Amino acid sequence: MQDHVTLDWADGSYDFKLPWASCAEIERKADAGIQAIYERVMIGQAHLADVSEIIRQGLLGGAGGEVDGQAVECKPVIVERLMKRYVTGDSARPFVESWTLARTVLHTFMQGYEPAQVDGSKKKAEPEADLTAST
Repeated sequence: MQDHVTLDWADGSYDFKLPWASCAEIERKADAGIQAIYERVMIGQAHLADVSEIIRQGLLGGAGGEVDGQAVECKPVIVERLMKRYVTGDSARPFVESWTLARTVLHTFMQGYEPAQVDGSKKKAEPEADLTAST
């Protein structure tokens, strides 16, 4: 069982992981416990701050990705640019895309993630909705 998930998102493929310290930061910003946040995210009653902070912390915890075949490190400045462009900025992708991503990332922290097995090999997570954002 994995505690992280790799997804095609934004301009590449990114690893998302929520360590305990990141969840504590999500709790602090949401002024709610992680279980309450999880419940409202899963039933479609997420707050904007829930969604954006889960994605932000997931990127920081995952620490990396790949864009155009090149490895990228998700340092805070890079994460902020990604957040503004794809999640919170004026030309951000539709909310449902961010909500679906946040739901997948938080569910992975809460329940773990088991990659699908195809011919004995592991493959990337397949999110419930297409998380690839066109630019």
